[in-house]
Amino acid sequence: MRFAVLGPVEVSRDGEAVPPGSGRERFVLATLLLAAPAAVRAEALIDALWPDDPPPTAKAQLHNLVSRLRGRLGAEVITSGIAGYELRLDGHRLDLHEFRSLAATGALDDALALWRGPALANVPDELAAGLRQALHDERLAVIETRLAAELDAGRSEDVLRELRELIREHPYREALREQHMRALLKAGRRAEALEVYRRTHRVFADELGIKPGEGLRRLEQQALHGMAVRPRQLPAHVVPLAGRDELVQEISAAHGVVLLLGPGGVGKSVLALTVAHRMAAEFPDGQLYADLRATPTAHEVLGRFLRALGAEPPADSAERVALYRSHLADRRVLVVLDDARDEEQVRPLLNATTLITSRHRLGGLLGVRRWTLPLLSPASSVELMTSVIGAERVAAEREAAAAIAELCGHLPLALSVAAGRLAIEETWRLEDLRVRLTDERLRLSALRVGDVDVRASIELSCEALDPPARKLFHTLGNLSGPDWPAWVATPAVDVLVDAHLVNRLGRDAAGQERFRMHELVLAFAREREEDVRAILAGWLALVSEADAQLDHDLPRPSPLPAVVPTTAARRHPLEWFDVEWPNLLAAVAQANDLGLGDLATELLVRMAGYWWLRSLGDELEHLMPTHDDIRLIDVLFEIRLQRNDYASLPALADRLLAAASTPEWEVRALRRRGQASMRHGLLHEAATWHTRAVAAARTGCPSLVQTCLDSLAWTLTEAGEPERAVTLFDDSATGALAHYHHGIALTHLGRIDDADRAFTKARKIADEGGETAGLAYLDQAWADADIRAGRYVQAAFRLDAALAEHERNSCTDGMGEVLRSQADLAIVTGREADAIRYLRRALATWRSIGDDLQIARVLARLHHLGAAGDEHQAVLARLGLPESCLRMPPV
Repeated sequence: MRFAVLGPVEVSRDGEAVPPGSGRERFVLATLLLAAPAAVRAEALIDALWPDDPPPTAKAQLHNLVSRLRGRLGAEVITSGIAGYELRLDGHRLDLHEFRSLAATGALDDALALWRGPALANVPDELAAGLRQALHDERLAVIETRLAAELDAGRSEDVLRELRELIREHPYREALREQHMRALLKAGRRAEALEVYRRTHRVFADELGIKPGEGLRRLEQQALHGMAVRPRQLPAHVVPLAGRDELVQEISAAHGVVLLLGPGGVGKSVLALTVAHRMAAEFPDGQLYADLRATPTAHEVLGRFLRALGAEPPADSAERVALYRSHLADRRVLVVLDDARDEEQVRPLLNATTLITSRHRLGGLLGVRRWTLPLLSPASSVELMTSVIGAERVAAEREAAAAIAELCGHLPLALSVAAGRLAIEETWRLEDLRVRLTDERLRLSALRVGDVDVRASIELSCEALDPPARKLFHTLGNLSGPDWPAWVATPAVDVLVDAHLVNRLGRDAAGQERFRMHELVLAFAREREEDVRAILAGWLALVSEADAQLDHDLPRPSPLPAVVPTTAARRHPLEWFDVEWPNLLAAVAQANDLGLGDLATELLVRMAGYWWLRSLGDELEHLMPTHDDIRLIDVLFEIRLQRNDYASLPALADRLLAAASTPEWEVRALRRRGQASMRHGLLHEAATWHTRAVAAARTGCPSLVQTCLDSLAWTLTEAGEPERAVTLFDDSATGALAHYHHGIALTHLGRIDDADRAFTKARKIADEGGETAGLAYLDQAWADADIRAGRYVQAAFRLDAALAEHERNSCTDGMGEVLRSQADLAIVTGREADAIRYLRRALATWRSIGDDLQIARVLARLHHLGAAGDEHQAVLARLGLPESCLRMPPV
């Protein structure tokens, strides 16, 4: 059973309401529910029921109240004992518990949505006032938590709008008044915040005889003296620092804008953070930090900084700069800008005291204090290694440690990497690493650096590579994808990783090792163009192999006589597609850019099956080459079909018919023409096309006979002829889609058990094939069968799940189907107002799509409910369809 107290006290069993009894019975039930699993003493219940003067028969009356509740709920639900009466919730649900659970996990909106009105609304006030107030206080606390989260997210205006009504309802709730002031302060409206405080002070003093609490008084001071938000954004120390004591002292004593320069890996960021932490006490108003490589525009950084300072950032960049400077005026705030790209990036962010690090000189920043960081001394290099791997290992091999420091060029990053490898490989001796680093061809790029210049470091690493590795390095730099699997860099990937030109990311969901380049290295690699056609051809071979493993209904391109560079696509095709989809999209775009239209086409037609299975967006259409290919026309038809773009389908189908030059493509084109007619409600015309497709398949392409029979059977089902359809399905139903269509036809013949079996088969096939796109449609169709079988709770569960999935995937037609089914459920359960609301939403949905048959189905239901005329008759007449195609709910 499900018990509800967040609104009227209600009880339901298997979706059917159970009467909660009289007002006193509802009070007793609510008291036991709120106390569960603890028992409630009989004396406590009597005192609550008769607070002034309990009658002599009070105990007997209470016994009768509980007995009547037991009669309706079950004797095992309410038990009695020495401790009193206890309501056992084992196996049952209480909306209050759900509310608390959701609130505890942070799902605050979902928790608040469980409230249906005032708590215990149908329990007399004289009995429930105390219990009700406690529940309302609990709800209000969750609302306050949600408002605080919205404030933290920068939505102060939304919070202000909601607070106005809440404060009217709860004028003495101090926490709401605090949030009101805080929201105004975050929006930069200090004068209004002060007025709120003064008004609150008057209300509290005049009506309650008290003063505002400490929180309100503190906010008043913030309003008077500006927002006293003190950001503390400096990252913690995670990289060791050695040999920089004098620099730390010098920079710490400097004033104004300080610029730390040097190559990548020389320790600029570590030094800047060390100085910043050392100086933090001198800047009591806060420290701001930005990684300018991760957040590249000043506009974005200003937004983060302003939010950290307690202000809502304006949309205009110039206004952001002005507001930022206003907030920092007369305040001691340290700003750290890490890895600056150019002067334009940092100028809007400068403060009176600013630490900047950069790989570039930033000569346009005039009047700043500059330090160019040197390499470490030999002693400091060994000191850094010691801090990572321990004094004991270094003391045991001092000569090897000194040699490693020398081979690393005393570059802090190279030393940290070398020491890190020793820390991970605990069985290695330092001499083992020294031997590895002696050969320059195998050395990490950082370990080959002896110059402070980033370019010199990368060039030295590149020059040490053999020609194939150097060619691969530049080829990788010319790829468009965000990262790539090992086969792309085979056989030199380990050399590139050891040279620190490529970063290893770990294994992906398909079991492949993945790699990518650091941004600076990538920039250098792209300075020299290389031919990427071999790698694009590798993507084509892999996508062909992965597509061959997938179970989908789109045409299968011919196999490619190509060498497949890895087995991941064959072993884990869906996971491989999931991981590589961004790379595949990038490969198609790059092939198009390079004028390789044929290669782009071959990629696209082999990507379409995965796109169909995962019900993805319209990325493929945007990437299609301009030249015609019958396979691309077919893919485009499927994209438009899935996107409910019905207007263009007939023309695309006619293009397919005109381009069809083989029996197989003739069959496919005839079937597409039938699908196009069907989407326009021309079901008799569609049946004719599908009948021609069946005939053509039987003579020229037997492998497509079952698919064409399914399409014909589905058309007949939609046309209100499920009897004819079922005979075809009995011969053709094999795949998940066919069983799904078969189940719908059986449902409308009233053969619910057979429909259940068909839907079960569809679900099993879809699960085994990883076909997720159609499961929400299957749930909706199965819910129709549940409705006709009287399984209303199961129907509601399926429809809720289907609607959530369709909304998540923006499947408009799926949402329209679910809304129509929800209306049917409401009709058969006597909720006509709900049914009309669902139907009106469904009508708007189908009109936006332009599906006349679905429009007629919705209009017919509205007509049945007296909420519309007989417009559906005109639609049916225009389409030439009988009323049996309307699939009206059982009434």
